[in-house]
Amino acid sequence: MRTLAILLLLTLALAAASCKRSEVSGDTNQNSATAPPASGAASSVPPFATKEPERYQATRVVTSSGDASGRESRTLIARDGDRRREDYDAGAGERVAYLQLPEGSYALLPAKKLYAELKTETGGDRSAHAARVPPDFSPEKLLNEARPETLYERLGEENLNGRATVKYRVTVRSQKNGPVASESLVWVDETLGMPVKTETTSAGSKVTMELRDIKETIDAGLLEVPADYKRVAPAELFAEAR
Repeated sequence: MRTLAILLLLTLALAAASCKRSEVSGDTNQNSATAPPASGAASSVPPFATKEPERYQATRVVTSSGDASGRESRTLIARDGDRRREDYDAGAGERVAYLQLPEGSYALLPAKKLYAELKTETGGDRSAHAARVPPDFSPEKLLNEARPETLYERLGEENLNGRATVKYRVTVRSQKNGPVASESLVWVDETLGMPVKTETTSAGSKVTMELRDIKETIDAGLLEVPADYKRVAPAELFAEAR
């Protein structure tokens, strides 16, 4: 499970790594002024400059095989500028939503119409569950400190679920000239400006992440705490989610 978690983190960090590169270039949807690399061309830096859209909604589906055969998770993602929401499966049919707003971060339990404010300051009112939730859960915050040896290869254009994408192969080595630690296939939607699918294989395990039901509009009410929800302490909310 630890291996799969690391693979997923690396998968999501691809978007963040390319995002950082795009901020330097000053263009979120285009590479540099030079022509894009030809298929088969390899590079040690991300050949795609992407940034998570300012406004969009999608369902992130993560499936894994190998050590955790047949596992699947679905996460609703909605973002509008600095307002963000992600809904996770808490088990037993329950869903927990994490809402990040300019005025603070909140956890919501839609099935029971409960919500709690997640305080990040030392000594704040936080349960053990809430303490594990980062104050900013955007994929753009998932960059790793370590800089493994990475090689990017452009494989060509491909239609994925009706969206035009460019497919890449990404190989990661844990150290220079060392054996390949993982290999990923990445589909980048250059119109949307971010990876929409990745398949990562390492040590006999495979993790696939795909964005589905992508929309550039947000369903009404997703990015606010509903008025009819009752406020409770984080410990009470997460106890109810068990």
